[in-house]
Amino acid sequence: MGKHRGGNANEDLLRDLRLAVWRHKEPEGEFMILAQIRQTLDHAGVAYDGCRLYRVHADNDECTMRVHPLTADGHWSSLTEGQQWVLGAWKSAATCYRAPSRHGECAWLAQQMRCNVKAILETTFDQGVLAVYRKEAIACSDADVGLFKDLGEVLSGLYYRREDLAQLQVKEAQLRQAQKLRVMGQLTAEFAGEINQYLEVIIGETSLLREGDLASAVGEGVQAVYEASLLARSTSERLLACARQQKARKDWVNFTRLLQETALLMRRTLLTDQIEIVEDLAPNLPYIKAHTGQLQQVVLNLIQNSREAIKQVRDAGRIALRLSTRQGWIVLEVEDNGPGIPSGMRADILAPFFTTKASSQHSGLGLSICAGIAREHHGRLFVKDCAQGACVALELPTNPHAALVNN
Repeated sequence: MGKHRGGNANEDLLRDLRLAVWRHKEPEGEFMILAQIRQTLDHAGVAYDGCRLYRVHADNDECTMRVHPLTADGHWSSLTEGQQWVLGAWKSAATCYRAPSRHGECAWLAQQMRCNVKAILETTFDQGVLAVYRKEAIACSDADVGLFKDLGEVLSGLYYRREDLAQLQVKEAQLRQAQKLRVMGQLTAEFAGEINQYLEVIIGETSLLREGDLASAVGEGVQAVYEASLLARSTSERLLACARQQKARKDWVNFTRLLQETALLMRRTLLTDQIEIVEDLAPNLPYIKAHTGQLQQVVLNLIQNSREAIKQVRDAGRIALRLSTRQGWIVLEVEDNGPGIPSGMRADILAPFFTTKASSQHSGLGLSICAGIAREHHGRLFVKDCAQGACVALELPTNPHAALVNN
């Protein structure tokens, strides 16, 4: 061990350590700081035979505190034994020099440190405990205790720094996503204008064909193309309005009829894929104040997502559309018997650009846009639990003004 240094020298060591903390750029990396703490103790002449850093955090699910020691390879492990002694030190919120006199602590430390520990110098900080262990009960000076207390404050600053860095990374990611969306909005305004020109041709030609004497099956196909073209034009106009930040006009809508008509557009495609679509619609549902085209977009997107999910795992499947009312809300549930949504993905499934599909084929914006439409209507889109497959629910208020106040 080195010779004990004076107070001014310790202040220099602490200043260097604080600078290292504030130059810290990664949310992880406590091991490097712990190595510098050991160097600080060595340079200050503080005798020790082992140095440990413990993290303490609350387990919200179990309402308990858990302790994680920093291992030699720089990772956090779970502490299965000895938690009570670390937690006892942490809860004391003090810096102290003591002998391991508590019941069972000597045996635990002998196993951890591979030697008989006679003295402990420990300090607490907001997020954990820093401790050094000695094989001999060497007297501890006030300067050692003061230095150790300062080291605890440095560690507290380190973890607050880590929290700031983690939040900064989240904000930077959100900013990048916002920039992507802004660029996409500019491109959308350009593409939507061109697409509308082609749609006008399709709408015009199918409108003429509808007036002709066509076979029943052909007439149904022409009608489906005509209605789909009108829907596509409405979608294109909404994209333009969104890019220009224009507000969509809302009218009173019969959601039951809208759901049936929208499902009819997909029925032919679903039959080709051997996917049965089943409707369970409550009678006499109230009208809602909504934008027809936007609701059609949500319904089509949910059905299409279910179709693609089913095709991943089976040759035939089933999509259930359930429409009901509950305490001033209309609830649409779209459930399928596909592979389902893993619990770890539920928090991200509505985020922009999130997709589990091939990136070249999907933008990852479908459900995010649908969730945005739900919010614009003072409702919400969310994933529900179901026995098999996946179930996505859309809730919309029958009285949007009351819903706006409640939300």
